[in-house]
Amino acid sequence: MGKSRAPNVTSGRAIRCYHCRAPFEVSARAMTVGCPKCGKQLLVDDIVVKTTQQVRKLQTCGRIIVQPKGRVVADVVEAHEGLECRGLVRTKAYEGGPVLIGAKATWKGDCATPSLQVEAGAQIEGGHFSVGEPAGAP
Repeated sequence: MGKSRAPNVTSGRAIRCYHCRAPFEVSARAMTVGCPKCGKQLLVDDIVVKTTQQVRKLQTCGRIIVQPKGRVVADVVEAHEGLECRGLVRTKAYEGGPVLIGAKATWKGDCATPSLQVEAGAQIEGGHFSVGEPAGAP
């Protein structure tokens, strides 16, 4: 008797390409995927930053979690499902999902987010914050 396969109970999830902004669906278990419109590779998985990440762009369709000893230094930071900062984020521009800036965290730079939570004790050192639905959102 052959092995029986369990029914696939994982559903897809909607994402948006951070290169061309095209929306599409991927498997809930996908870690990376190619955009069907522009063909560029996308990171779908979450990024956990435990040390210093000094890059030009840090982008994911998932979440970015900056742990207490983590440091993100990047021109562009984009996380469609949100960013949790418990360490340091220094960026020229953040765009994406909800942002949480923890009690001992430091944020330096611009931030465009649908919602922002800043815990008591957090440090925000400059930057322009735009909180709420982006222009043209449904």
